[in-house]
Amino acid sequence: MAERSATPPHRRFLLECSGACGDLGTFIPHVIGAMTVAGLAPAGVLFGFAAFLIGTGLFYGLPLPVQPMKAISAVILTGGLRPGEIAAAGIMIGVVLLLLGFTGWISRLARAIPQSVSAGLQLGLGLLLAVLGLKLILETPWWLGFGSLALLFALTRIPRCPAAPIALGVAIGLDWVTGSVGSTAEAAASPGIPGLVLPSWGEIWRSFEVAVLPQLSLTLTNAVIVTASLARELFPARVSLASERNLALSSSLANV
Repeated sequence: MAERSATPPHRRFLLECSGACGDLGTFIPHVIGAMTVAGLAPAGVLFGFAAFLIGTGLFYGLPLPVQPMKAISAVILTGGLRPGEIAAAGIMIGVVLLLLGFTGWISRLARAIPQSVSAGLQLGLGLLLAVLGLKLILETPWWLGFGSLALLFALTRIPRCPAAPIALGVAIGLDWVTGSVGSTAEAAASPGIPGLVLPSWGEIWRSFEVAVLPQLSLTLTNAVIVTASLARELFPARVSLASERNLALSSSLANV
C-alpha cells in the first residue's frame, strides 16, 4: 500500500490502463463472434459490457473481470444459437445465481470444494488462455504476432510501464499501415439500436440443453468460487466485499 500511495496519480492511471487490457484477448474474439455469427446488435452487446464493467469497478473497487460466458459463446460459434436462445440462457443462469446467492447455498458450495480444486481451475484457465493466445498469434503474420509478444515481454521488464496498451497500440498501428490482417469486425460495425428479445418456450428448452447446463458449472466455479478465492488471496482487506454471495448476486443481475 505504501508503494501504491507513493506512485504519482498519472502513473497509476497508466498502470490501470495496462491492467484493463488483460481480458481483451478473450473478450474481443467472443464478442466479435457473437455479433457476426449470431447477429447480436453491437450497440447492445458493447453497452451491456460497458455498464457492468463500470458498475463492478465502482462497487467492488477491485480488478474483477466481466467476461462473456465461454461455454455459451462456444455454442454460439459452433451451434448457431439464436438471439432468443442466448437471452434465455442469460435469464436462466441469472435466476440460478440469484437463488444461490440469496439463500446462501453458494457459500456452502464453496466450502465443500477443496482449495486444491480452485487452484487447479486457476492453473487450467491460465493454460487455456495461453493456448488461445498462441492460436491467435499463429493466425496472424508471424512477424506481427511474435513481434508483439516479444515487445510485450520487453516492456514488462520496465518498472511501472503500461506494457499492454503500448504493445496493443503498436500492433494496431502496424496492421493499419501494412494491411496484413483483414478486418474481422467490419460486418459487426454497422450502428443500430438493440431491441428487446423475449425467448419462446422452444428457445428456452433448447438453450437449457445445449447452453445452460455446460455453462452453469463453469460459472459457479470459475466466475464465483475461484474469483472469490483469488480475491481473498490478493486483496484480504476486501474479503467480505468480494464474497461468493456478492459475486453470485452481481453476476445474476448482469445475466438477467
